[in-house]
Amino acid sequence: MTITQIILLQICAFILILVFAAMFRRHQRIILWSAAIVIFTGTLLLIGLGVIDLIKDNRPNMTVATGVFLALCISCVLACGAEKLHAKNRGKDKQPIHSGKNQPEAQNAPEKVVLSGRLDTPLARTVFSKAVEAGYIEEAGSHYSWKGTKVLLAYMCGRIYCGDVPEYSKHEQRSFWKFGNGLFPDVELNALFEQTGIGQSRQNRRDMPVPANAGEIDKLFSA
Repeated sequence: MTITQIILLQICAFILILVFAAMFRRHQRIILWSAAIVIFTGTLLLIGLGVIDLIKDNRPNMTVATGVFLALCISCVLACGAEKLHAKNRGKDKQPIHSGKNQPEAQNAPEKVVLSGRLDTPLARTVFSKAVEAGYIEEAGSHYSWKGTKVLLAYMCGRIYCGDVPEYSKHEQRSFWKFGNGLFPDVELNALFEQTGIGQSRQNRRDMPVPANAGEIDKLFSA
């Protein structure tokens, strides 16, 4: 067997070991160390038993000596590679999770009111924004805080979600609360404003005069 053949065989063996280690990443260190120990001790054992003869015709057998040298080098490379991979993996495990650094900032960030489901309509976003500017609504974390009467809140929400309108009576010379055809989202609004009975407050005023300060609420619906 020539030196070239020996070198090619050992290179192939080295590549196969690396492929096997790559396939079983969880056990890479064990695989590489096992291969290094087997190659190192096996080579020395074969030399000690006389299976590998470094001397031929009273002269060094360069082909065999080269193969032995390469085998020992490969075992050292595998052992060093096993420890480097182990150190690299330990370094990854110790690295802080960057997303965790942002968690305190996220926790300290003020909550904002988010309209969802039936409450999220273009008209609702516009009117609520104007009501905040007018001082009728304050943001309290993820909820709204209403600064007027409950019936006035029901009137505003009825106009937003049900199409309620103030209908002026010339005979009575005042406006009456006329209901629209929409479905009033009572449960969602109670949760949003942290109140109870907003829908019932609206229902109690059906076809009755609009509540006090209704004209100020009507201004919120103007362009």
